[in-house]
Amino acid sequence: MKSRSRKPSFMLTLVAALMLLLPLLAALQYRWLGQVSEGERERLQASLRAGANRFSQDFDQEISRAYRHFQMDADSFRDPDRSKFAERYERWFDERPVAKLVGEVFWVEAEEGKPFRLARFNPAQKQFEPQAWPAEFASLRARLEDRAQKSGATHQRIEQQIQSLQSQIGVTIRGNFEEKQQGASTFTKAVIRVAPEPLVEDIPALLIPIITHPGEGEDLRSALTPPGGYLVVTLRLDYITQQLLPALAKRYLYDGNNLDYNAAVVSRRDPQKIIYQLGPPLPAEAFATGDAVADIGGLRFDDLDALFLETRSHLKERFGVALGNVGGPKPDRMPMVSYRNISLETPWRLVVKHRAGSLEAAVASTRRRSLAISFGILLLLGVSVALIVVSTRRAQRLAEQQMEFVAAVSHELRTPLAVIRSAGANLADGVIGEREQVKRYGALVESEGRRLTEMVEQVLEFAGAQSGRKTYELRPVEVGGLVESALAACRSLVEQGGFQVETEIQPGLPLVMADAAAMRNAIQNLLSNAMKYSGESRRIGIQAHSRVGERGAEVNIKIEDHGLGIAPSDLSQIFEPFYRSREVVAAQIHGNGLGLSLVKHIIEAHGGRVSVESAVGRGSSFTLHLPAVAQAGGIRDESTEGNYEQANFAR
Repeated sequence: MKSRSRKPSFMLTLVAALMLLLPLLAALQYRWLGQVSEGERERLQASLRAGANRFSQDFDQEISRAYRHFQMDADSFRDPDRSKFAERYERWFDERPVAKLVGEVFWVEAEEGKPFRLARFNPAQKQFEPQAWPAEFASLRARLEDRAQKSGATHQRIEQQIQSLQSQIGVTIRGNFEEKQQGASTFTKAVIRVAPEPLVEDIPALLIPIITHPGEGEDLRSALTPPGGYLVVTLRLDYITQQLLPALAKRYLYDGNNLDYNAAVVSRRDPQKIIYQLGPPLPAEAFATGDAVADIGGLRFDDLDALFLETRSHLKERFGVALGNVGGPKPDRMPMVSYRNISLETPWRLVVKHRAGSLEAAVASTRRRSLAISFGILLLLGVSVALIVVSTRRAQRLAEQQMEFVAAVSHELRTPLAVIRSAGANLADGVIGEREQVKRYGALVESEGRRLTEMVEQVLEFAGAQSGRKTYELRPVEVGGLVESALAACRSLVEQGGFQVETEIQPGLPLVMADAAAMRNAIQNLLSNAMKYSGESRRIGIQAHSRVGERGAEVNIKIEDHGLGIAPSDLSQIFEPFYRSREVVAAQIHGNGLGLSLVKHIIEAHGGRVSVESAVGRGSSFTLHLPAVAQAGGIRDESTEGNYEQANFAR
């Protein structure tokens, strides 16, 4: 007994420790997932921004390559046969992987005091042919004419424009590298001219000024005089939106074959104008903000830093860079000028946002999902511990009930066996000789034997019910006959106990589908319990009525006593096998705790149910609710007609 008392204490201690650890684990899990989510958000944000920047850089480099390729100085461009420009034009389409980026090329000729004239390059004739201004060029023409009117030809106005051009519209002058050679100073100057609006969004096209460069002895500022004209290199928008941008998106915005982001290239001047969209169609308002934003459509010359030595003619031919030296010999090879990125206002903007609405929302959703899974696991662990404890306690209680059942059955068996043995010994020894005494002894042996048989049959009935092999043959049965047969079987006990049984059976009750023997045993069990627990009262009532319940028409068989009653705390357990309340055990009322369990099993196998009402000191009433299958007077239920012989159910 001492060891048994320690086990529950250890179990309770272990359970209490686990229950205290679960909230601590939940708090640590919450904090850890918060840190992981924050780190993941920063990683995704950095990766997305890097991808957007590389997307922008690659697009701008393609634009810059076209810009550099087609920029020429005035001397090379104005050769009479245009052979140098034609050669450069053909080389673009022969060498460039993105040759389809460029469409038609136009020349805007500008002469002082004359209106701008437009000519289109004819690749077949290798000449520029005069052309009327297309409608899509109207905005560009107006801006060029307005800029020409505002810029004067005087040196003073050029001097004033130097600062403005460098700081506002990106006209650049880089260089003045000093080189010592045989004691003489050689200055190398390189100029790349950039138009105030290198990428014209309306067309779209590159606006490339035809550059001039200072001659020997000229000041570097002379390179800033207004250009003699512009090349308008149109860009194919269909190629940009259908090939170039999708390829860049797949390279930098996809995670394998998965796309977690929506992206759009929108106009900076008109945010409602979407140039290209990646992902499901969304309104322009959805791209007002994004998780990563990058300007695209600008010029980048940073790859020129990789070139250190180039011949003068190759630089001039390849990049349109005009080189001039002041004093000293002209070396065939000279340092390349290092150009910085030219920062201009780009026409387009790349906006990338997560498909969940934002990167923050996506990370928060993932965190909530992870928290739900983690807390669900912890909750499952807690419920599992609770179920283990409940199951353990239930198993302990069941084991105790089984031991009590064995003790009760042993006691119940010992009493009739002792009576039978005593009576048999007296008869065998010839102590009893009179006929009446022998007859009385025989009746006693028969009564005790029947009691033993009932106990054995009850145990076997319970074993069959628990094994699931017990079957019932259901046939239409009259309830009145069931009640009368059960009373007849209990008549001897009723007479010995001096009980008064009051029966009230409604005339014309519907038939019920039942196994008559099993149903009679259930009613007998309830009558036996009523007599056991009646106390000093000797009144027992049996009522049978029909009513319409939740499941339709049914027949109720009610058995009530006016005895001890059942405590409310025991009502939920009285139908459990082997259960006997403490008051019953203390009162030494014989029984094995199987009767009510068998009653419930039998009634449920018949498709019915058992209900109980009880009050301590006022008695108990048990009601069997059985579904009705036919009305008295020959009215039958069509759903069961013809199926009586086949109604054989196993439980």
